Amino acid sequence: MEILTILAALQIKHYIADFWIQSYAQTIKKGIYWDPVGFSHTLDHVAGTLLVLLILIPFINISPILILFCGLIDLIVHYHVDWLKVRFGCKDNCNPKYWREFGADQFAHQVTYLLFAYLLINR
Repeated sequence: MEILTILAALQIKHYIADFWIQSYAQTIKKGIYWDPVGFSHTLDHVAGTLLVLLILIPFINISPILILFCGLIDLIVHYHVDWLKVRFGCKDNCNPKYWREFGADQFAHQVTYLLFAYLLINR
């Protein structure tokens, strides 16, 4: 049950960060390496990951060091997955290639959360 709680919380966080609070400027600037506006989207995700895991501490025995490690991994992976997609990916959402790349991007993020759940449960 713990693993499902972690995954569900991280998926909700991801949905909010990607589809509710991400600005148009962030979506464009993610393709410019280390652009502060594009990077701020990654920081939204990292802050959300840290918040979710901190909220779960009373319910699931999670080490603060492991929480920080997950935040760091989220920073590195999320930033580079998004940068690659925006920098080199298809921009035409009427093209099936765009949707395959969008799906691959979302899949990569979800695999990261699976890794977090595994690490947190098998600490």
